[in-house]
Amino acid sequence: MVRIALRWNLLGLCLSLSLGLSLWAPCPGLALAADGEPSVWDLATQHDAAGNAVRRFIPPELYSGAPWSGSREMVLRPMNVTKKPSTPSDHPAITISGPVPWDKDPSVPVLIRTRVSKREGEVRQVFTINERGDGLGRLSDQRSTRGTRDMAECFKFPLGEWQEGETRVCKESTIRIIKLDYTHAGAAHSLKFRWNDEGAYVFSPERGMVSVEH
Repeated sequence: MVRIALRWNLLGLCLSLSLGLSLWAPCPGLALAADGEPSVWDLATQHDAAGNAVRRFIPPELYSGAPWSGSREMVLRPMNVTKKPSTPSDHPAITISGPVPWDKDPSVPVLIRTRVSKREGEVRQVFTINERGDGLGRLSDQRSTRGTRDMAECFKFPLGEWQEGETRVCKESTIRIIKLDYTHAGAAHSLKFRWNDEGAYVFSPERGMVSVEH
């Protein structure tokens, strides 16, 4: 009875906020956690009165698949996770770890992303939060078949607050949100976006990248 009452209170609060206030709030139909409370991922998305996702906070943990505490401080928190995308089926497992000091500037914290490609051997990429705080960009890309490229990429993954359908351009990178918050292969709060018209990527909480469509 306590959980039922709590759920109705939350739904009433959501409706009130949707009608009159511009605040972060859960929407009708939110998935409650086992203790009856909305999860951190529920609370990261703002919905309109019809239940459509309109605005969302995206943390670095969505990129890696690491657990997220709900903190909206835009920093790299400790993580070391290995996840395998489901699409395409032959995509290698991806390991993301860090943060560690960047070897070219120890004051810059970075994430290390590695995988073993059938075509290019070991791939090691170094990512950091860009100066705008709205994305992760590559500082370097090392592949067995073509050596190391130093990079100053603005973003390849969106971070912070983004809106449904939003497009942003930074230097030579463009990110367009396709689906801000939806259920993909049973995983709630998934994110789908397009990068540089090169491909569409899907990321899910605690799974990291689950699909890439070129």
